[in-house]
Amino acid sequence: MSSFFTTKVSWRAAAPCRPMWRRRRGALHGMAFSVFTGILLAGLSCKPRAELKRADLPDFAVQAELSTNVLHVGDITELTLTAAHPSTARLEPPRLDRENELVVREQRLETEPLADGRHLSRAKYRITSLAIGEHAVSTGEVVFVLADGTKHVEGFPDLSFRVDSVLTNENAELRGIKGPAAWPAAFPMWVVVLLAVAVLALAVGLVTARALNRPRTILQFPPAERPYEVALRALRRLLGKGLIEQGQVEAFYVELTGIARRYIEDRFGLRAPERTTEEFIREVSVSGLLGAGHQALVRDFLEQSDLVKFARFTRGADEMKAAYASAEKLVLETRPAEAAGEGAA
Repeated sequence: MSSFFTTKVSWRAAAPCRPMWRRRRGALHGMAFSVFTGILLAGLSCKPRAELKRADLPDFAVQAELSTNVLHVGDITELTLTAAHPSTARLEPPRLDRENELVVREQRLETEPLADGRHLSRAKYRITSLAIGEHAVSTGEVVFVLADGTKHVEGFPDLSFRVDSVLTNENAELRGIKGPAAWPAAFPMWVVVLLAVAVLALAVGLVTARALNRPRTILQFPPAERPYEVALRALRRLLGKGLIEQGQVEAFYVELTGIARRYIEDRFGLRAPERTTEEFIREVSVSGLLGAGHQALVRDFLEQSDLVKFARFTRGADEMKAAYASAEKLVLETRPAEAAGEGAA
């Protein structure tokens, strides 16, 4: 060290005199060079550690396909996004909705294991579009959530579809007008045969309808049964089946309800075979054909029947007999006045 400085000093002494600012600049340059050299040597002696990669996770693979990429406004196309990923990762299906440009009607996710230990996830979408033109399915990303909570991101595959209008092109070239068609001089034979068959069929139909609609004498047809007679006979037949004694609650209430509803429809001209019990009761109430007491009677045993049929309620023999009595009472009390007089006689 001493010899180095001695030599340096003696060299500077022999050199011509320099200005003070030049001597200071040379010293600063020397110090900067020494610092840079020291940092470089330290970096070569202590190499930085390379970033560790997750070697235990295989590569991710993502692909997508459309069932069709040309559709009309409102048509449905199926998009399948397939992703192979480690079993420790979970696919987050991307959101694709973009107002009218891309509308998702249905979305579901399926995952199954692969032979190499990875999992295969399929995100299936049923999509449509209400906007005409060319549209990209997505410009976003496909995200996987790893076991430690971190996320791995893959780009969404490039995929697009075109939406055409269902309207025809108004500027399309119009076809020319055809010339007049020549009327044949004589009818073809097949036309004559077809007309003859049609006339014959019409004649047979008219004769048959006339014969069926011809008035008949009272001796040929028995008098038609009135609704209350049909209902009372059906109730007696139901009672004779012994469903109450056998404990067949549901079968009993189903038949009892049908008898009561058919009687009310036939007696008062209501046609509501497809109505629910609530709608049927409302129809009866609005019609004003039944009094308040009879409406309550109908509502009570119809609701009890629904509880047995749909809610699986159980009823004892006494309750079943009471329901039967209510239906019979409804029929007897709503008979026409002349029929009630005949029954009393």
